[in-house]
Amino acid sequence: MTKKLGLIVLGICVFLTEGRASSDVQKYEIYLNNLKTLEGTFTQVNSKGHKASGTVHIARPGGLRLTYNPPSSLLIIADGKWFMTYDKAEDETNYASLENTPAAFILRPRISFQEDVTITSIVPKGDITEISFVHTDDPDAGTLSLSFTQNPVTLKEWSVRDAQGIETRVTLSDIKSNISLSPDLFKVKDPSLIERIF
Repeated sequence: MTKKLGLIVLGICVFLTEGRASSDVQKYEIYLNNLKTLEGTFTQVNSKGHKASGTVHIARPGGLRLTYNPPSSLLIIADGKWFMTYDKAEDETNYASLENTPAAFILRPRISFQEDVTITSIVPKGDITEISFVHTDDPDAGTLSLSFTQNPVTLKEWSVRDAQGIETRVTLSDIKSNISLSPDLFKVKDPSLIERIF
């Protein structure tokens, strides 16, 4: 009887926790789903100490462009299907299916924290709230975290921790939202079979 009671209490606690998490993230879902375009600058730092900066453009659904400042020679573009990384110095291009990258979550037509992802933490940090989550079907693949400012809600940062524990953090600044962006920013030439990474 005691064991059954314990299971019932545990079930209620889990239900209440999930309900609280759902209400806590609702305003961020609304913000992201209303975010059609974004332009700004970014600073990128990884856990190995490498640092880079550049400009970011987002056009939902599907479009992302990260143009890195020198000395980096990288250009990253997503067009809704492909995620392309181009190294201008090496003249080398790599393609991956967008759906196989962490960027796919932000670029979806409809964003939800309750469907195929599982929230692992919601951490308030002063005026910033960080939401971390994993893919429910493959939680060991890595963790994606999104950080938002409050009043008004704005995407401030995202970070990716891969299966090896290497973290890459991208902080946004000088953000302009829902402005007109040229579709040419997000054009990707279809890769050949040799160039594709699935």
